[in-house]
Amino acid sequence: MENKPQTILVGLWNPQPKYINTRHNIGADILFSYGQKNNLKINLDNSGQFQFGKFEISDQEIMLVIPMTSMNNSGQGLKAFLIDKNIKDYNLLVIHDDIDLAFGRFRIKKGSSDGGHNGIKSVDSALGNKDYWRLKIGVGRPPTSKDPADYVLSKFNNDQIEEVEFIIEDSMEIIDLFFKDLEFAIKKASERRIIDVV
Repeated sequence: MENKPQTILVGLWNPQPKYINTRHNIGADILFSYGQKNNLKINLDNSGQFQFGKFEISDQEIMLVIPMTSMNNSGQGLKAFLIDKNIKDYNLLVIHDDIDLAFGRFRIKKGSSDGGHNGIKSVDSALGNKDYWRLKIGVGRPPTSKDPADYVLSKFNNDQIEEVEFIIEDSMEIIDLFFKDLEFAIKKASERRIIDVV
């Protein structure tokens, strides 16, 4: 029986309740919404190290993984999943926040620098390489008076909250495109921006 191509989607976050709706959690927030959109139940593994769900689309097996480790140890949760499911050949897309992108901008990149993102550093370390795709979600730079670490652990501003819903909607469309037409997904992601309301 021929194995279907396997794609793993990973959303990064801090699972502790105090970090709900923070900028750093946008990756996991997107995947939870994507799971709901596809009527997918995402269950906590018995190990407690990851949540997991899967479905098929376009003759591919799609696996959603939410590490239950802290952001800085995201790679441990992903590695536990790969070992538990004995998965060795796969296509990986990690979804995460990026302060070097303006709020609302997207980028799909492969093999790029971690940019100081501790979750990505952890994934790089766990996998032993950077050879995987990332969907970067721009959350903007913090004010000069604010530490970047505190900034990403804070909630979106009130005037950004409505746009966050559109960011999640648009990112789910990009994820669907990622399976069907990678080049088009990259193009659409790079073109995404918000229009400032004056």
